[in-house]
Formats: sequence, C-alpha cells, structure tokens
Amino acid sequence: MVQLNSTVYVHTSKLLNNVSAIKKRLNRNVQTMAVVKDNAYGHDLIQTAQRLEPVVDWFCVARVDEGVRLREADIKLPILVFESPSAETASLYADFKLTASLTDASILGLLKDGTEYQINLDTGMRRLGVLPNEVEDVVSKMAKFPGLTCTGIYTHFAKADDPGNPEVDTQLDLFKNLRTKFDSELMTHTANTGAIFHYPELDLQFDAVRPGVSLYGYGAGEEQITDLEPAIEWKSFLMQVKPISKGEAVSYGMRWVAPTDGYIAAVPTGYAAGVSRILSSKIEYSINQTRFEQAGTISMDYSMVFLKDEKFDPGTEITLLGGNAQSAKEWAEKGQTIPYEITTRIHPSIQRIFID
Repeated sequence: MVQLNSTVYVHTSKLLNNVSAIKKRLNRNVQTMAVVKDNAYGHDLIQTAQRLEPVVDWFCVARVDEGVRLREADIKLPILVFESPSAETASLYADFKLTASLTDASILGLLKDGTEYQINLDTGMRRLGVLPNEVEDVVSKMAKFPGLTCTGIYTHFAKADDPGNPEVDTQLDLFKNLRTKFDSELMTHTANTGAIFHYPELDLQFDAVRPGVSLYGYGAGEEQITDLEPAIEWKSFLMQVKPISKGEAVSYGMRWVAPTDGYIAAVPTGYAAGVSRILSSKIEYSINQTRFEQAGTISMDYSMVFLKDEKFDPGTEITLLGGNAQSAKEWAEKGQTIPYEITTRIHPSIQRIFID
C-alpha cells in the first residue's frame, strides 16, 4: 500500500463514544443507521464498519460499489445505498442484498426481482428524490412490480445544521403529509446529524436516524457538541531541517517570511495527500505536544513548518491533524469549509491504522 509518507490513526474508543453520544439523544427503540459513505468520511470504510457493526443497526453508503465492498468484507447488517440505481448497477442490489433508493418511478423497471428498496422523497433538498407532485405516480407504479419489496421511506433535511431554522419544520410537515400516501408499516427516517443534535423538540426521529459526521466526532454547523470526540490523527515526519534567518522567504511565491532566526522543516505531505493548498500559512502542526506554524505555500508533495529556535532531527514524528495538533474543525474554519471536506480529502492510499 502506498503510504504517501504519512499515516492516519483512528481511535476506536472515540468512534464508540460518539455512537454513545448519539444514542443518548434518541427516543426508545429508534435504530441507528451509520453513514459510512466516502470511505467513512475518510476514516476507512471497511475498518470503520467492522468496529461499528456491533453497536449500530444499519449502514448507509453513497454508491453501490461501497455496499459491495462491505458485503465482500462480510458485513451482515442491512445496507442502504443513497445513489440512484442505473442499468449497469441495478442487478448488484439483489445479488449483494443491498437496499436501493427509489428516486423516481422509472427505477422500478430497472431493479431485479428480489430487490428491496426505500423511497427517497425530495421535500426541499432539491438533490435526489421523488418530488411531491410525482408521489401519486410512484404509488400507482409500485403495485405493478410485485417482485420488488419496499421496506422504507425517507427524506433529507437541507438546513438541519442551523438550530431553529424554520425550513426544517417546513420539510418535516411536507414529509409527514406525503408519508400518509404510503403503507404505514414502512420504516421511516429523516434525521441526519444536525437534526439529531439540534432539533430534539421536533418529532423527527421516527423509526431510525442517519448520523454521519457525528460518528467521527464533529457536529453539523457551527455549534460545538462537547461530548463528541474527533477520532482521527494524521501523522508524518520531518524529512529535512534547515536553519533559516529572519527575513528569509519560504516556498512557492515566497509569501511567508521568517519573523526570527530559527529552523524550517520540510514535511513530505502536501495537497496531493489532502492538506489543502488553501490552508497555506493558516494552520499549525504539533511535535511533542507543542504546536508550530505551517509556513509558506503548501505544495503538491510538501508542506513546511517553522520550528522557531527548536532544532529537531530529521525523522521526528509530527502530527498534522488531530491529537495535540489542530482538529478538522479548526482546519475547516481556516479554510472556510466544513470538517467533512477536511477528512474526506485525505488520500485513500494513505494507510489507516485503527487503535483498539
């Protein structure tokens, strides 16, 4: 496996703590559908699912190939695939016992007999899903495909990361109205991380919830959830250490200038590995619990760090993200993005080691 000169460590205990924090907020008998899409938000699809399988009820993935990989790794729990089935992928759902998402009526004609599916209603996200004015057509066509089994119905909130946003109520009311047009026995779910943590007063948990980023230690939106713990640490090493004089510039564009004499080090991890160039000179790394400024433009394969007057030997371990360094939330704030993007950018070829 290509390691790209760095290693990602994932703390199983923190993943399990986050599941506990989620479940603490659930009503009785509400199931947990763990969202492990996109390589488990960068943490590693298979290893994450293996650790979570004993403590959750379902897995949710973005693409059918992720579901196939989970089955090939002997994951037994039900798996919901969010993407729309295509002619090329339709047979995989029945072959690997994956639950398809019905996003429009035409999908019924693609699926192989024996396939289970759930209906995704678009109540305001305007992404995938059956529109309200298409519901009657879907209901009428479902009966024409007795070889398929509908097991559930769901929707996705667009603004649940914003506590108190009226759009959540609007979507929920529409969903409840549309829900009456389907079999009352169908499994029902709406709540993502934001809805779980920010909207405890609303009746939106139904039969199950779909936590995503909260599994990995982050809240949705700006509000910090104190009992969630980031599970990831990303470490590299100092490849070369050089003296630098006050006033000398560093890296492409020579945009960062040393404020004092000291030492500058090259870390062999740049934007090809997932340290976004937009974070240049905005973040800090950590050595032995002391934080040091990342200095200069982050390049494809390297980022530089200003060690002040401390001279470390080449090969010294340095923590880029998590642990005693900054969290993905801090990086996200510096890059004007969200923690999800930070962790999913970490190159999938970098080795993930789970600390159990």
